[in-house]
Amino acid sequence: MLSLQEFFGSPDLLKPHGSFAVLSAAFILVLCRVSAVIMTAPGVGESQAPSRVRAGLALATTLILLPVVQEQLLGLCGEAVRMPAMLMKLIATEMLAGIFLGMMGRLLCMSLAISGQIISVFTGMSSVIQTDSQLGASSTAISHMASYLAPIILFSTGLYALPLFALSGSYHLFPPGHVTKIVVSDMSVSITHIIMISFRIAMEISAPYILLGTLWPAMLGVLNRLMPAIQVYSLAIPAQILGGILLLALLSQILTGTWAELVQAHLHMLPGLPQ
Repeated sequence: MLSLQEFFGSPDLLKPHGSFAVLSAAFILVLCRVSAVIMTAPGVGESQAPSRVRAGLALATTLILLPVVQEQLLGLCGEAVRMPAMLMKLIATEMLAGIFLGMMGRLLCMSLAISGQIISVFTGMSSVIQTDSQLGASSTAISHMASYLAPIILFSTGLYALPLFALSGSYHLFPPGHVTKIVVSDMSVSITHIIMISFRIAMEISAPYILLGTLWPAMLGVLNRLMPAIQVYSLAIPAQILGGILLLALLSQILTGTWAELVQAHLHMLPGLPQ
């Protein structure tokens, strides 16, 4: 039976400072960043996606990316394999960089679900006292539909791959072992900025409903003043819900197309992508 040294061909590969140990550490570091992106990125990181598919995608992306970035990692991994504390620190920083890239895309794509929640409020289909055992107390049917619709749009347009493309360039922006307090503070500013953009996109998508939802109560108030004997609320709520559903059916294609264009423009600005 062959020994380990005979199997690998050289005894240096089994030493802590040998190439096998260094390449193993480099593979682990790349896998940590790639896995963090895939777990949090929109489309590929959805909870409905099979875990085996996500694991296979992470492994395949790591094997493709490792030859590209191994020159930046070999010298650092040679020291890390001799110091476990340094290796744990590198793993934590790599996961932080991956979570940052993935969350940038996910927060941006959450704008469609936020717009669905706004539409539900202004069309009368959202109520704090009417809970749903399947959707949850704070969720509505339209926002739930929008959260399922976003991955479909991402996969049909290919936008899901942009966070994965940003992985290679992220090694120049966030080199392994150089994630300092300044970089972390820049990450917080970027996350705050992307949340602002996400809410702005949601407001732009739901602007027709905000306008009609603001004018409709004013019209009902005038009608109630003119004819106080009529039960305005009982007559207006069904009309408001039916009108909101009809308007959603008419504008759904335009709204999703506009959302895809806005998201595509901002996803191309992810850190690591060529500007």
